[in-house]
Amino acid sequence: MLIFFLIFKININKMAINLFFRVLPAIALLSVGSITAQNFQTMPVSSGFTADVIANGVGSALSSTTTDVDGVSFAFVATDFQLSPTSTPLTYGVPANGVINSIVSGTPGLTYQLANLSANNSLKLATAGDNGTLVFTTPKAATKLYMLATSGSGTSVVSVTVTFTDNTTQTFSSISLSDWYGGNNAAIQGIGRINRDNNNLEPNTSNPRLYQNVLNIDAANQTKPVQSVTITKSSGSGIPNIFAFSADVYTDCIAPTTNAATAITSNSAQISWTVPASNQTTSYDIYYSTSATTPAGNVNPNHSNVPGTSYTLNNLSPSTTYYYWVRANCSTATSKSVWSFVKSFTTLCGSVVPSYTHNFDVFPGNCWANALSGGTPDTGSTGSTTYWFQYNFLNGAANASARMNIYGSNKTGWLKTVAFDLSAGGYKVKFNYGVTKYSGTTSSAMDSDDVVHFLISSDNGNTWSILQTWDANNTPSNTSNEYTFNLANYMSANTVFAFYGSTGSTNGGLDYNFYVDDFTVENAQLSTSEVNSPVKKASVHPNPFKDILYISDTRDIKSVTVTDTTGRTVKTEEGSVKELDLSRLNSGLYFVTLYFKDGSHSTVKTIKK
Repeated sequence: MLIFFLIFKININKMAINLFFRVLPAIALLSVGSITAQNFQTMPVSSGFTADVIANGVGSALSSTTTDVDGVSFAFVATDFQLSPTSTPLTYGVPANGVINSIVSGTPGLTYQLANLSANNSLKLATAGDNGTLVFTTPKAATKLYMLATSGSGTSVVSVTVTFTDNTTQTFSSISLSDWYGGNNAAIQGIGRINRDNNNLEPNTSNPRLYQNVLNIDAANQTKPVQSVTITKSSGSGIPNIFAFSADVYTDCIAPTTNAATAITSNSAQISWTVPASNQTTSYDIYYSTSATTPAGNVNPNHSNVPGTSYTLNNLSPSTTYYYWVRANCSTATSKSVWSFVKSFTTLCGSVVPSYTHNFDVFPGNCWANALSGGTPDTGSTGSTTYWFQYNFLNGAANASARMNIYGSNKTGWLKTVAFDLSAGGYKVKFNYGVTKYSGTTSSAMDSDDVVHFLISSDNGNTWSILQTWDANNTPSNTSNEYTFNLANYMSANTVFAFYGSTGSTNGGLDYNFYVDDFTVENAQLSTSEVNSPVKKASVHPNPFKDILYISDTRDIKSVTVTDTTGRTVKTEEGSVKELDLSRLNSGLYFVTLYFKDGSHSTVKTIKK
């Protein structure tokens, strides 16, 4: 430990001395940021690496490396390194596939491909004057080269001579390489290291680091393919290790710069872009998707050969985030540009055509509303206080849900859904619900004037009807209960649902939560099991009835609801109900629906005298 501390202290002092030289490359890199999309490509090396300094695979560090990084016995490690087959897998290290995605903010999308981790993977230059040449597998013309390197046991200075396929060269002098510990402009950090002598691992979330250095190719050389690079150590106490190169590949067809989308509706948006005047552009290709993944060069665009610099995307889904890219088609040697940098927009809320499920992982949900309060089902909400929040279902350890804490008095909260287009017909709505005490998972009753309604609106929330009511007479259990309602009589293109919770005007002293989860609107077609099962029929008597309606067979009944001709629920009972007291109802026609334990239900018409 003492030896390591001394080495660490010496390195810090050396780093302080060379701080001025470290800052220059970072400033230079920031000053050359491009406003157009870069054409980043890796530059695989066919020959030139001289050392294997990355321990990988199963076995000792000594057996999977040829030398150290820094002259004091330390090598880097890969994520797949294990001292033995039973060793705990590493949570840090160089990616086992050798692909490093640069974390430098100015070069999003830039990657490096390391050489085989089981072979020589570094050009190590131990003393001043040492040099080596890396030959690229496929020469490419470039506007910039990006060098992935680090310095062991202190900073170092190198020069780089770029050789083009016509044997001309361009030299970059006085490139300062930071010590692996704590330097700026790291492309990757926190890869850890190992002592080759004793296999002691040193994990670290920030170090070691590999750094990104940019080499700006002169304009006169940008059309020439780069054949090789020769790196020479000029000075410094540190040991340079060069690991990889990538390029911003030259093109004479520059990618457009996309602008923010405008005129966004629930199903359309207008996108636009600009290009440099020097571009000899003939048309443009557009690609858009709900995925943020940049399209490959050979992907088929959604719209090809578009004239002009704007386009309206139609037939989009409401409440959806779209990502879009544009590329130019040119009359020059490079016939197509790369895709532009990505832009995105989200369409406005509109009626969603089911199937649809919301599990409340995102709350309240895209185009849902929970900052609604007050009022009644007859008036709608009248305030903007929030009472419905995201919380684990039934106070469990997982599964996000919507929850209203019901306690005290004079509190009314609404949770309103996105609008649904049910015009095709044949849908049903279902969700899971339950009640627990405020703290813990035990059951709770509901106070005498507390109520939770499940509401439906066919005119986008202007007027409401009650589909289901929970109160002191049918308080839900503290287990997951499923509610299902067939929407056969609801075919509006602007159907909205809401959960309405009210504490009433009296504080009965109870403090509990009402939960809703997995809200789903889907096709009401029976499942295979339901089709093959004997159809259960509702059987009630007498019919017509006066005050009491009796249910003939209650063994498989889960709940019973009674609705009037307007679809309003006037009575609900949970469990195996034998009789319904309907003495308070007016005379007329009613629908009694029996919900069975197997998920099916049956409805019968009844008449009250």
